[in-house]
Amino acid sequence: PSPPIPVYFIDAGPAATELIEGAPQGKELCPNLHFLGHFGVVTVAGLKVAFLSGRRHAELFSADGEAALPEDEQDEEDGAAGDVADAPTPETLLQKYGAQGPSDGLLIRPDSASVAGRPEGAKAAAREPSWEELKAKEQRETALKSQLFVRGRYTPLAVERLREEIADSAGVDLLLTSEWPASCLKHVPRAWPEEMANRRKVRAAARHCFAHPIAEVAAAAEAKYHIVGLGGVFWRRPPWRHERRGEVVASTGELRCGVCRMISLGATDGSRPGVVEEEKPRTVESPPVPAASSSSAPAKPEKWLHGLDLDPSSLPAAADDATASPWSAKPDLDAVARAAAAESGASALMRPDFSMEDKEERKRWMQRFGCLPAEMQRLSDTLAKQDQPKEKKEKHKSLYKVSEKEKKRRKTGGDGHLPFHAKERMQAKG
Repeated sequence: PSPPIPVYFIDAGPAATELIEGAPQGKELCPNLHFLGHFGVVTVAGLKVAFLSGRRHAELFSADGEAALPEDEQDEEDGAAGDVADAPTPETLLQKYGAQGPSDGLLIRPDSASVAGRPEGAKAAAREPSWEELKAKEQRETALKSQLFVRGRYTPLAVERLREEIADSAGVDLLLTSEWPASCLKHVPRAWPEEMANRRKVRAAARHCFAHPIAEVAAAAEAKYHIVGLGGVFWRRPPWRHERRGEVVASTGELRCGVCRMISLGATDGSRPGVVEEEKPRTVESPPVPAASSSSAPAKPEKWLHGLDLDPSSLPAAADDATASPWSAKPDLDAVARAAAAESGASALMRPDFSMEDKEERKRWMQRFGCLPAEMQRLSDTLAKQDQPKEKKEKHKSLYKVSEKEKKRRKTGGDGHLPFHAKERMQAKG
């Protein structure tokens, strides 16, 4: 059956290769169901939508900086796991640095006898590729890079063409990708205690589904919303500020940039596409779990449908909780100010601003504290004002010199200061 409303989608699943190769420019599969295509910028209901189907071809993109998460995004558990995984083994040390000489203690290259005694895998690792093999590999990569997609996976040429279309589109409202942009967790504040379980899922999704080309596209598009499909977790990242797209204030000529809000959608069946479950090593104390007891209930589906209210004619709006762009070359001014205040020992308190436009955030505050942050701030201001000592007003002093006789008259209210004729005139009038 066809959906009751128009649905436009991209794909990175098992059918992505067939869809991308069969309909690179998009196709209406059935009434109200449209496949957007391999990549491009289209107009849907007045909205400019940029999209990129499939996943990256890992062999064709540089491996520089392919760490899953930046150092500031890794928690203690992730960092410890990474150290163990990257620890060198005796075999790798022997292949790289050779064997130790018994006489002088120097590192020497392994001889043929030691190589012959190694396993077959070690022999293959020790042999370097020949010039012919390197040349053949280079020619193969060149041929693949001349294509837009290879078996449902996009190449650097597809990313370059998409960035050209984005530059000619004069602004993008929605950016649709399957993969997450690399370093998207940078500048994200720490999670609340009740959000730690969801944040662990987010970290796992970002680790397994990230891609540096998607980060380049997101930085170039500066869309109002960026929707990602892999990971199987619903998460709304705090918006990041644009650096080029915004509104120029007429009075000051200042460029007031908007923000981009990234939203990750869950899967309808509760699965986590793109996330590889890591097997924990089994110890002697923990015997294997029988197959009968290992079967558990199906995972609860994450939120996979989210509504947005967009105005195509409006510019990207600002946000109070916006962070710096994860890919900005500029320093984070907020972080610099906090560091400077900490170094100088500044005791001045920063007054927070709670707009509470997010209904879920408002609900979370009410469940946790029983009141809204604005009410807490007003009460704090009232108590601080009551604790302040009252200021004494200065007594008014006249600038003119007054005699003691005049001071006495003013105090008693008599007319002894007047001459005799003035007193008679006053009595005659009265």
